[in-house]
Amino acid sequence: MRLLYLMTEPFGVGGVQSDMLALGPDLTARGHTVFLATQTGELLPELEKLGVNFIETDFHFRGVLGLWRAAKKLRRIIIENNIEVLAPQSVRTTLVALVACRLLPFSYRVSGKRLPIITTIHNIHNPMHFRYGGWLLRAACDKVIFESHYERNRLLSSGLQAEHSVVIHSGIDTDKFLPQPPAQAVLDEYGLDKSKDVIFGIVARLSEEKGHKYLLPAFQKVQKQIPNARLMIVGDGPLREEIHQQAEQLAMGDRVIFTGVKRNIPDFLSIFDVFVLSSTRESFPLAAREAMAAGRAVIAPRIGGCPEVVDENVSGILFDAGNVDALADAMLAMHKDEKYLTMGRESRLRVERLFSRKQWVEGDEAVYLSSLS
Repeated sequence: MRLLYLMTEPFGVGGVQSDMLALGPDLTARGHTVFLATQTGELLPELEKLGVNFIETDFHFRGVLGLWRAAKKLRRIIIENNIEVLAPQSVRTTLVALVACRLLPFSYRVSGKRLPIITTIHNIHNPMHFRYGGWLLRAACDKVIFESHYERNRLLSSGLQAEHSVVIHSGIDTDKFLPQPPAQAVLDEYGLDKSKDVIFGIVARLSEEKGHKYLLPAFQKVQKQIPNARLMIVGDGPLREEIHQQAEQLAMGDRVIFTGVKRNIPDFLSIFDVFVLSSTRESFPLAAREAMAAGRAVIAPRIGGCPEVVDENVSGILFDAGNVDALADAMLAMHKDEKYLTMGRESRLRVERLFSRKQWVEGDEAVYLSSLS
């Protein structure tokens, strides 16, 4: 099978990019030829090293003329690389695929059959895309793969047919993310001591929807009751200066640690006692599932697909998004009687049962191959 993934965003740090770093190489290892068309980014060398063929393309078109040009370019890419299955990763790239394969003169066909379009929907944040997304996907795709029941149900309510969609949870590499002893090098780098410090941690882009502005005052409340608590914030983003300033205004001192972007996430997860997700908007959070695979209890907002990820009061605690007091209460409850230890063990079991990388890759592969039969 010659499979072409289409992405809207550059190939940098992000959830969809992480999915491509898993699916692309794994499908390549299973004997398929995988291509990815998007803009370049800092993780591209890693992707190409793993055997995925990269084609630089920008799908951020404007207007009808821009759409037409993007579709013509995609049509050339499909023909030049003998693509057999097209796999858009967004509503926008699905629209380009529709024009390129169905609406340009002489609908494109492979061995007498029209080229299959199998779209994966990770999340839909743009209200406009949500309004017409169900109709577009119904018209354009042979099948739609959703990462969560939450996103599928949203699109079913806006026109998508149930029989043309399936939920396949994106999976975690349980050999890479696994319970392990605390990484001493990370502890030494930041002056931490696991025998004394209680470490709450978040791995997320420093952007509005990740809710750091609620996490900091919540942690301030926690720190007053747990003096040896520390908060580690892993990541970078457009709100870096604003979040740093907020921490200074709250007089958090060295109790809050900003690490910037890190690639050795399993090492950081190994030193966390509790993983905290403070988002105000989520679909099916990858970072939370990685933390669970590493045997960490998770605190997450009761929004989007988070209730599908966290088994409430078993593998973690859910709270009302944007509520500082509720978040602080959840952090304190997790610390009480070291509840995070038993919940962390349950988290790992849940990932092995529901969110493994093997079942994810096999599930997607089966959908792609069935479209060729």
